Amino acid sequence: MTMDSVGAVDAALAAAPVVAILRGLAPDEAIAVVEALHDAGIRAAEVPLNSPSPFETIALLCRHFGERMVIGAGTVTDSRDVDRLADIGARICVAPNCDLAVIARAAARGMVPMPGVASPSEAFRAYEAGARWLKYFPAGEAGLATIRALGPVMPKDARFVAVGGVGAANAAAFLGGGCDAIGVGSELYRPGMAVEAIAAAARALVAAATTPLPRPPALITNPGATISESPLLDRTGETLLFVDPVLSALHHVRLSDGSTTSVATDVPVNAIGWRGETLIGLADEAIVELDPATGAARMLVAVDVGSGCRFNDMTIDANGTVWAGTMHRGLLSGRGALFRIDAANRAARVCDGLGVCNGIAMADDHTQLYLVDTLSRTLIRFPVLNGGEGVGEPVIVSDFMGLAGKPDGMALDAAGHAVVAMWGGAGVVELGSDGALLRHHALPAPHVSSLCVDVAGDLLVTTSRMRLTPERADATGSGGLYRIARG
Repeated sequence: MTMDSVGAVDAALAAAPVVAILRGLAPDEAIAVVEALHDAGIRAAEVPLNSPSPFETIALLCRHFGERMVIGAGTVTDSRDVDRLADIGARICVAPNCDLAVIARAAARGMVPMPGVASPSEAFRAYEAGARWLKYFPAGEAGLATIRALGPVMPKDARFVAVGGVGAANAAAFLGGGCDAIGVGSELYRPGMAVEAIAAAARALVAAATTPLPRPPALITNPGATISESPLLDRTGETLLFVDPVLSALHHVRLSDGSTTSVATDVPVNAIGWRGETLIGLADEAIVELDPATGAARMLVAVDVGSGCRFNDMTIDANGTVWAGTMHRGLLSGRGALFRIDAANRAARVCDGLGVCNGIAMADDHTQLYLVDTLSRTLIRFPVLNGGEGVGEPVIVSDFMGLAGKPDGMALDAAGHAVVAMWGGAGVVELGSDGALLRHHALPAPHVSSLCVDVAGDLLVTTSRMRLTPERADATGSGGLYRIARG
C-alpha cells in the first residue's frame, strides 16, 4: 500500500467523513453525478462492481477527477478484479465481506482495502491482513453499539466506516459514537435521480456529518400537559408561555430556573401570539384577547370556520394580521382552511382544501408563509401577495418521506430554515429551503407537539401526554418543556 493512496483516503475522509456509494451509476451520467457530490464537499466515492460497465465508469472518473476525488470500487469479492482496478487508477477497494485474499491483493497493488466486517473476530482478522479502514456492515443501531465496544480494544490506527442504515438523520450519532466515516448509498444516489436532487441530498449529508453532535435535550419543566401548544416568549425573552387546550391552561415558565405557574383560561385556547403588546388567543371558532396573568378572554371576532371544523394554529405578522388554520374535528381530509384576520379583525378565508393546519410561520421578509398539513404530512409554502392581502399558489416544500412521526408545530430559525416537531416521532427535524433534511434532534418523549426558537438560537420544545399511559408519560418526560442547544 503506497503512502499516496493512504494519504489521499485519509485526507478525503478528514475533509468530509462520507464515502458515496454509487450503485447503478452508468458512464454517461458519472461525471455530472460526482461533480455534484464534489461541489457539496464529498471527496470519496465508490462504484460497486454490480453496476453497469463499472470498470469503464471507474476509469472515466479517475481520469476526470485526478486528485480532486478519491475514486474506488465496491462489492469487490474476487481478488482477480483487484489488478484491473489498480490498473485503471482506483484507490479504494471496498468489499461486503472479509476476504483475506482481496485485502492482501488490494494492499499489494497500492489500494486502500475497506473490507466488510460484522463481528469483532472479523474486524481483527481484517486488520491483521493489512486493512486499516474497516467497513462495518450492516451497521444500524446494533452495529453502532458494537463499534463503540470495539473501539477501545482495536489497535489505535484501526478506523471504522459504518454502512447500512446510516444517513443524514443519524450521521452525527454514528460519527460521535466511534465511527470515523459513513458510507451512504440510496439516500445520495439512485439511477435516474436528478442531479439537483443528488446535490441537495449531498449538501444535507455533509452538513449532518460535519456538524458536532448536539448536546442531549434538557428537560426544563414538566407541568404534565395533555397537549402542549404554541410556545411563545414573553416580551423580555425570559419567560415562555404555552397553552394546553385540553385542560384550558396557560403555562408560564421562567427559563432561568424552570419555575412554572399556570392559570386557567376562560375558553380552550389552541394557539397564542403577540399583536403588539397584546396577547392574542385562538379559540375554536374565534379570535380572543387573552390576559396572560389571569387567563381571562375577551372576544375580538367570531369566525365561521365551517361545519364540524375548528381553528388549530396561527401566526401573527408584523402588521397585526392573524393567519389562522383550521381542521375538521373528525380529521376529514380537505376540510381544513387558511384564514386571514386583519388588524381590524375582519376575517377572510384565503385557502381551502387543506387537512389539519399546524405550524404556521411567516418569513421575516413577509414574502412567504409556511404551513404544516399534518394530515397529508406536507410542509407547504405560500407566496404572500400585495404586502399581506392574501396568498398565491402554494408549493410543497417537503413530504417528510422516511422520517418517523407526523409533522406538527413548526418555527423558522434565523437562517429561514423550517424546524418541525414530529408527533409520534420522538424528535425535531431541521429542513433546508429545498426541503432537504439538515439535522434531526431526538427527544425521549414520543409526542413532540410544538417549538419556538429563543434569542440564542436554541429550540424550546413542548411535548404531550395524550394517548400515553401515565407510566409511559412519566418515564419519558412527556408533557414537559425541553431545551435543545444548537450553539
